[in-house]
Amino acid sequence: MISKEKKFIFIHNFKTGGTSIEYKLGHFETLERDVQDHRTIREIELLTNRKHFLRMTFYALKIGKPKRAMFYFKNFYAPVLTKSEYDSFFKFTFVRSTWARVYSWYANVMQDDVLRKSYHIEDSEYSFKDFLTEKLNHKTYSLLHFLKDSKGDIPMDFIGRFENLQEDFNSISKTLGLEDGTLPKLLVRNRKHYTDFYTEETKSMVYQFYKEEIEYFGFKYGE
Repeated sequence: MISKEKKFIFIHNFKTGGTSIEYKLGHFETLERDVQDHRTIREIELLTNRKHFLRMTFYALKIGKPKRAMFYFKNFYAPVLTKSEYDSFFKFTFVRSTWARVYSWYANVMQDDVLRKSYHIEDSEYSFKDFLTEKLNHKTYSLLHFLKDSKGDIPMDFIGRFENLQEDFNSISKTLGLEDGTLPKLLVRNRKHYTDFYTEETKSMVYQFYKEEIEYFGFKYGE
């Protein structure tokens, strides 16, 4: 999410309270499917690369896509985000314990018929272990996939924790000059602690798949 008015960039990682944050910050007024902005920092960084859009303009013309060429040229001529804006805007995100976040996504998929269909899951008893093994793209679902820029750096000015969501967002609110930082409770799921759904095997599997982010953020199982 980009706000030129408030001069910030928010990176919305899955299952970290980002929907409530986007609503609070005015990204959407009505919660509907796919209304959230899940762009990675690299995708937002790319908006500033005018040479990229010029190259894509010529390529689209070469393959006979004039409308696509006009789209790229528009982004070359009048960038959605300039390099100076990207560099100066306040960048923030929220992260969450990997074990909690991954299980939460599995539970969300299993409760949502549209998501289950997108994952080609027909069995309502499809196991968490099978989901980890067969369905989840661990590279693109990683927190670091969303937060690393084109150089492999993490250019965030503030990284909040889902476990301290409201408290950390209060700090964000002060930085952005919001009068009221109280977050709405959207997409809240009432379920047991995530550790109730893990076995030693699935606990180890998640660690192996997401070792880099777990060690980078210092996540501990059970927190």
